[in-house]
Amino acid sequence: MMSRSLCFLFMSLGVSLGPVAKIAGLHLKPVLSGPRLAYRGSQVQFECKVPDWLSPLTFELWKDTEGLIATEHNINVTFDLQVTEGSEGEYSCRVTNGGLSSNTIPFQTVNPHPPLLYEGQKLVLRCEVRKGTHLSFSWFHNQQQVNPSSGLYRINADTLTVDSAGERHAGIYSCMAENQVTVNPRFSSSPNIQVIVKKHISQLSASLWVWWDGAALQANISCAVASGSPPLLFTLLLDGRQLEQKHVDALSSSFSVPILMGQDLGSARCRAQTDTRTLLSDPVHLHVVPVGGAVHVMLTYLHDVNAMTEAALLKCVPERGTFPQFSWSVNHSSLPAGGDAHAVSDRGQILILTDINSGYYRCCVRDSFNESSVWLESAEVFVQRTDPALPSMEVIALVFCGFLSMVIVGGSIFMFWNIERKNHTCKQHSNQCVQTDRVIVNAPAADVSPEPQTLEMKAVIMEFEA
Repeated sequence: MMSRSLCFLFMSLGVSLGPVAKIAGLHLKPVLSGPRLAYRGSQVQFECKVPDWLSPLTFELWKDTEGLIATEHNINVTFDLQVTEGSEGEYSCRVTNGGLSSNTIPFQTVNPHPPLLYEGQKLVLRCEVRKGTHLSFSWFHNQQQVNPSSGLYRINADTLTVDSAGERHAGIYSCMAENQVTVNPRFSSSPNIQVIVKKHISQLSASLWVWWDGAALQANISCAVASGSPPLLFTLLLDGRQLEQKHVDALSSSFSVPILMGQDLGSARCRAQTDTRTLLSDPVHLHVVPVGGAVHVMLTYLHDVNAMTEAALLKCVPERGTFPQFSWSVNHSSLPAGGDAHAVSDRGQILILTDINSGYYRCCVRDSFNESSVWLESAEVFVQRTDPALPSMEVIALVFCGFLSMVIVGGSIFMFWNIERKNHTCKQHSNQCVQTDRVIVNAPAADVSPEPQTLEMKAVIMEFEA
């Protein structure tokens, strides 16, 4: 009886400890996926994950001849590998802390044919001759002989080198070998070889728009690079998790994700990959809010340097809404999207009046993805010219005459006040004024003889009280 109880106890412990060991990573067996063959100079990816496992783990990538190569931590991880001649071997992955090893992938490398390189990489072509002495070499690019002095190439005996390749270096190359003997010279030409030069991808962007497919709302995430050479591998990521991948022979691709109105699905990103480069876009928030609340119109007048009104700018601002559609009206009549006296911008949200006609303007808003949604209207806004009124010639003449009259009257009053002030001062100091007159009267008469005379000056000092 006791032995049966102990057996049952150990069996219970074994059952209860089984999941714990699995969570600790002891029984987690990951799966490795990736290519088995790739061109040298390219970039490949190996993906390691545990099926049906939803918690982040630390994964290790192993190679049979080198051991541990890289470590990544996530629910499922991707290891990037730059392919060289030494990349050949067998690869596997495992979970850290004693996890089981995954399946192995034998990996081989080959030289690309035709030669493939990216802008900025080095190109070396060699002209091989089976037999012959005293040889000279000539190189041809797109059937034109290469000029070593052009600076685009370096030629050293049987070798042509491009230090930094560009798109202009792509094309058909061949070489010709000729012996330098004077009697019976011989020459031989090589077969043509095509060289492909690709551009690196740059400036990856992600954009979002939504549409109604008749049954549900769909979010469309568009991924595009500004420049580069296809093919490309585009990946859609949602909060770091891989949702979908597409190999395309183009510079853009799009993904569709079902979405519910008002539901926040998180942040989506695009990833673009080539053999040599991986780009990640800025996040796009997957949260669609319907148009609602109050709608307002903001009015701004635009003036020139002379304070003359040149245009009026009206902006329609709904209280909420992720993808609004706008419509404008004046005096209860609909305005077309464009005309001689107005224009719209920013998907119709802004109305610009270049020839202002006074009137009452209003904007309407609804969801752009739902044709049956209700238009929300703003209050009317009155728009009119606000130029400062220019004075007429009669007003200018009247103002000038009034100013001139004020100058004349003011001048007359000042002269009269000045004369009165002098007379009043003399009355207060009559003795001094009389004395001064007498001095002037009793002064000797001026000598009018033709002989030169010495002029004698007498100083007369008059004192006045302040």
